[in-house]
Amino acid sequence: MNKSKAWFGLCLGFILLGVTACGSSSSSGGGGMGGTSDSNTGEAGVTSSPEGTGATSENSPKSGKKTIVFSTFWPDEGLKQAKMKYEAAHPNIVIDLRDVPTDDEHTEAELKKYVTATNTAMLSGNGPDMLALDMLPSEKYVGQHLLADLSGLLKNDPSFIKGDYFNNILENSQTNGGLYGLPLSFFLNVLIGDEAAIKQTGVPFDDKNWTWETYAETLKQMNRLKPNKEAGGVLPGAVAATGQQAMQALLTEMVKENYPRFVNEDTRTASFESEAFLDMMGQVKTMFEEGVFAEGRAGSFFSSRNVNSAWDYLVTIKESGKQAKLYAKPRAEGTKAGGYFYPYKIIGINEKSAVKQEAWDFLRFLMSDEMQPAPERAGFPINKKVYGKQVQQLLTKGTVKAYEEGPLHGQEFPVDPAQIEQLDSYLKEAVHPVAFQPSKIEEIVRKESQAFFSGQKSAKDVAKLIQNKVATYLNE
Repeated sequence: MNKSKAWFGLCLGFILLGVTACGSSSSSGGGGMGGTSDSNTGEAGVTSSPEGTGATSENSPKSGKKTIVFSTFWPDEGLKQAKMKYEAAHPNIVIDLRDVPTDDEHTEAELKKYVTATNTAMLSGNGPDMLALDMLPSEKYVGQHLLADLSGLLKNDPSFIKGDYFNNILENSQTNGGLYGLPLSFFLNVLIGDEAAIKQTGVPFDDKNWTWETYAETLKQMNRLKPNKEAGGVLPGAVAATGQQAMQALLTEMVKENYPRFVNEDTRTASFESEAFLDMMGQVKTMFEEGVFAEGRAGSFFSSRNVNSAWDYLVTIKESGKQAKLYAKPRAEGTKAGGYFYPYKIIGINEKSAVKQEAWDFLRFLMSDEMQPAPERAGFPINKKVYGKQVQQLLTKGTVKAYEEGPLHGQEFPVDPAQIEQLDSYLKEAVHPVAFQPSKIEEIVRKESQAFFSGQKSAKDVAKLIQNKVATYLNE
């Protein structure tokens, strides 16, 4: 997988990150949805049909076997291996993997075709038994009750031991009390800060509990107290956040990080005319007007990063400088303390599947420590035992090799156990899910907020417009 790109508090193109993470592989282990498959697919640029539920002739009593149709957009070598292992242990089960082999030239067009075809199949009751939700409008499926609630299956599964998994991720991936998509892995969205430069300012703060308001005040104090413009605070990838488009992007990111506050997928309702959203709009505008985000690179004490594994974390810290350190991102006022995570490789089960229990058993297999990816593989595994084994491999080896295409050009350096310990606490405290793929709702917020930040419309008028457009989208 290519190195996750950094930006300063702004999410400006996550669909590209999703394509990179999922559609390519490298010497670092490849993205989770990359690789090849022996599934029922055509040539590059030809979408494989996602249709075909468990209620097929293959699942009739005469056949003696049950078929689980599993649809993904990206071919996945890991799924291919899981299929072979599972079928060998369960001769009465066939895992029918269906994906879309494509290339850079056709990816966008093929993705649109795949999403449209999958939506049609799901709505008609002919969708796959299992499907990877990362690139699909899962909020639509949840709102129309097309996905099975996996939380009930978890509770009723005697083999499921909560302590073996990152339950903070599983519990906070729920929508209105139901788990409709189970992430097999996840990324952390954090801040990387220049600890030496931060200490020079002498400004105290508690990143585990700060809100955007306290974060803004902290940055203002740091910018005033830093010894000079060149002293510290310069992190590779730290981007100056200025201008109207930056305000729109920051507001969109904050909405993305606080999605459940403004959208109820189960009831298909939104609350963008709420005081919480109006306050958020005003807060973003104030932060930029007060110069919280410094011009240029100097003064940028923190940069926003996506960390996708323990190996990636060690490399990120090394790339960021000698005194780099991990910090939590600020949260919205009124929300609980805790960090942000991106659910990755999210698997859902069709509510109308005729092989729901069999699909669940295969999903449990994908979560198990039998499916152990390499430490360099993108995504922290949801299984804590697997993560523990990955960390032990790193510690035993004693060194890690940086990205060839990164600033260290493949340099090897020692593993620091203290850094791993610090990472562990952030993994356990991640409670705010952020969707990997940009949604139509984010697009609406970004586009319509322009009128407020340019002074053309009031916050209330813009909020009303966003509310109406989001409500229309949710009920299409």
